[in-house]
Amino acid sequence: MDPRTADMAAAVLAAFDVTARTTEAVTPALDELDLTMNTAYALWMVDPDAESLAMKELAARMHCTPPNATFLYGQLEQRGLVERLPHSSDRRQRMVSLSERGRAVRASMIDVVLLHGPLNGLTRRELAIVGRLLEKAARSRP
Repeated sequence: MDPRTADMAAAVLAAFDVTARTTEAVTPALDELDLTMNTAYALWMVDPDAESLAMKELAARMHCTPPNATFLYGQLEQRGLVERLPHSSDRRQRMVSLSERGRAVRASMIDVVLLHGPLNGLTRRELAIVGRLLEKAARSRP
């Protein structure tokens, strides 16, 4: 394996490890909030300070199919965390926004993930570097 490929393999493995360690660390607290990692991720995607988003847009942001997003947001709606309302001009589309309870649960969930996740051990400078590199990798196409 050439050095660049070895470095890439190490980076991918580290990303998998951080994801697995985050899941392991936060799952008990998410259980108390009646969330799974997938529903927590879906809830995180709904910005309380932004306009409602269409299901199709949320699916794209979550890198999943629209039916999967519909399933996840249906679970969140049943728990009273989001509202799914028809689009004002296209009744076929559903728009998702946070309920008041959803805002509170989302804030608690984010606090739990940030406090208990493995990235909490990094300095502010390290977090800035990791964040920039991960954003760059997320935008790149092979």
